[in-house]
Amino acid sequence: MSRAPNAHVAVVGGGWAGCAAAVALAKKGVRVTLIEQARSLGGRARRVALSGVALDNGQHLLIGAYRCTLGLIERVHPAGSMPSLFHRMPLTMRPFGATSAGSVSLQAWRLPAPLHLAGGILAARGLDWSERTALIADFRRLARAGYRTPASQTVAQCFAGTPLRAMAAVWEPLCISALNTPPESASAQVFANVLRLAFTGTARDSDFLVPATDLTSLFPDPAAQLVSRHGGAVRMGVAVRGVARRDGGVTLNLDGNPEAFTAAILAVAPHQLATALGAEGGADEAWRAPLAQVEALTWESITTVYLAYADAVPLALPVMRLDDAPGQWAFDRSSALPPSAPEGARGLIAVVISTSGPHDTQDQGALAADTDAQLRKLAGLWPLPIWSRVIAERRATYACTPGAARPATGRVAPGLYLAGDYTDAELPATLEAATRSGVVAARAFVADHSASTRTHSR
Repeated sequence: MSRAPNAHVAVVGGGWAGCAAAVALAKKGVRVTLIEQARSLGGRARRVALSGVALDNGQHLLIGAYRCTLGLIERVHPAGSMPSLFHRMPLTMRPFGATSAGSVSLQAWRLPAPLHLAGGILAARGLDWSERTALIADFRRLARAGYRTPASQTVAQCFAGTPLRAMAAVWEPLCISALNTPPESASAQVFANVLRLAFTGTARDSDFLVPATDLTSLFPDPAAQLVSRHGGAVRMGVAVRGVARRDGGVTLNLDGNPEAFTAAILAVAPHQLATALGAEGGADEAWRAPLAQVEALTWESITTVYLAYADAVPLALPVMRLDDAPGQWAFDRSSALPPSAPEGARGLIAVVISTSGPHDTQDQGALAADTDAQLRKLAGLWPLPIWSRVIAERRATYACTPGAARPATGRVAPGLYLAGDYTDAELPATLEAATRSGVVAARAFVADHSASTRTHSR
């Protein structure tokens, strides 16, 4: 990737895709202006302040195979910081409340992949022998097929022959966590891509990495600092309401003021793309197909219920499985509490619901009460919370269905590039998809600019 020191690129959107693009450009000597209309960076994976506590708008569980994301995080933090940024553990699905009826407990072994998964399944508690062997047969069947499935197939159809309890204990929670879409409507091909990424490299690729800090501090903030150190600028609270090609470059309408750039990478959320482009930009024929594809997407919500306690909470692991009634996973976020936490809270649990459902129309107070009741039912002896907060992202991800046609990452037209988790051709809407798309868009610009520079120098 050649350097493009004379270029000035606007990256529109300060989420993980935009920050990844900005870092990749800055590292190649490109002058970057990162533009975000909110007052904080991170987009749909960002820090929020609740009652004076720095929390996240939703919990994100990374896996060891997220090499692009982890590489960027390592690049923007001081050397040796990575162990302190995550709680890392082998893929583990341990139930919250050891006495839960019918619960299944599974942990990957420390063996070469994919034997580590097979060992974990064979040793899983709560499954009989036929259920364990069926899960291994599922994985072997996908491997023999080269992790290719029929284009129209759903995850539920792909695993139709799997015993129901094994499906509910393993494939369903992994599908919902990765694709944020129920198995009945989730794309089998995208799920197979995730399984291939997680289980066919090294055993550490399937490790769970739970962030030990808030999401904005994990990557977007230090990414912005790196951009500034490399001579770029970060402008927050600035809305882009027009992007148009002009005289070999692009012009952006920034809060009503036109500014010229060599190129622009649009890394906004899909439902914000048309607004960012504005009337003139949206009328550009190059954007016709991407806008039509975005318009056809449907959405899944992610809801996080925070419950604070007067004393430390006895969670055995940083993340544990729930029974989906209503919460799906419980995260221990006690380390996020400052010494002056509200009402002296010393324990904090984040309960996540990663798909749309009846809870979307429920009163937040009632949902918090239902979640509290769920924890106490599963754990038996469990304290009452001293405060609760609910964060609901109604359009947190697109619905990753077999028929979801998505725009491609990278060059849309001369000087115009697209990035975002919804543009990655392989993965669902994950942090890895976001960061990969940002890096791909940055590389596409540098390659185009280098080719153009060579042409004009002849």
